[in-house]
Amino acid sequence: MTENGLKGRVVLVTGSGRGLGAAVAKAAGGEKAKVVVNCQQHLKAAEAVATAVRKAGGEALAYRADVTDIEQAQGLIDHVGKTWGGVDIVVNTVGSLNWKSFSDLEPAEWHRVIASNLDSVFHTCRLVLPHMREKRFGRIVNFAAVGAEATLGEPQMAAYSAAKAGVVAFSKALALEEARRGITVNVVSPGLLQDETGNKDAKAADQMLGDRVPVGHAGRSADVVRAVLFFVTPAAEFVTGQVLEVAGGARQ
Repeated sequence: MTENGLKGRVVLVTGSGRGLGAAVAKAAGGEKAKVVVNCQQHLKAAEAVATAVRKAGGEALAYRADVTDIEQAQGLIDHVGKTWGGVDIVVNTVGSLNWKSFSDLEPAEWHRVIASNLDSVFHTCRLVLPHMREKRFGRIVNFAAVGAEATLGEPQMAAYSAAKAGVVAFSKALALEEARRGITVNVVSPGLLQDETGNKDAKAADQMLGDRVPVGHAGRSADVVRAVLFFVTPAAEFVTGQVLEVAGGARQ
C-alpha cells in the first residue's frame, strides 16, 4: 500500500457530478487515485469534474448511471471492471430529500427518497464486494446525516430520516460481516454546510446557520472531504463500523 493509500486505487464516488460528491472526487484525484465520477443525469457536469480530477493528478472516467436502479448500477460496475479491473474504494454520496409533512407524503415520494438514500447504497455495496473480497481489500464510506445514528429524526423529513438511519444500521452490519476480509465500512454524517444556504459566500452562510451550530459557523465541503479521506487511508485501517458526524457539535 502506498503512503497515502489512494495512489493507483480505483475510487467510485456516486453522485459526484456536483456537490459533496464532486469535492470528494477531486480530492481523490489530488491523491493520484483513479476516480469514477458517477452522475444520474448530467454527464457534462460529471465530465467537468473528471477533467478537474485529471488536472489534480489523478485518472478519471465519467459515467452516467442511476444507482437506485440495480441494472444501471451493474452496468456502471461492469464498465469500471473492464476499464480498471474493479472498484477498491466506494464513497456513496447519493441521497435526495424532500421537505413535506408525513400526512402530505405520497407513497411514490416515500419510495423515491428511500431508493435514493438506501437502495443506492445496497446496490453499489453488493456489486463491488466480490472484487474487494478477492483482493482482500476494500473501503466503503456511506453518507448518512447528523442525528441518524441516534435516530433523532427531523420534522417534515420522515422518509429521509428513516433512510439515513437505515444507512447507519446497514453499514454497521456490513462492517461486521466483512471485517475478516480486509474490508472496512464506515459512515460520514454531514451537518449544516455552507452550500445548504444557497449562498456560496462563507460569511453569509455563517450568519444564517451559525446560531444553530455550537462552533458558531457552518461547515465547509472540505470538512466532509477530510473525514472521507481519513476512512479510506491507512490511518483508519483498524477502524470499521463507525459513524463520524461532521457537524460542528450539532446533533440535528
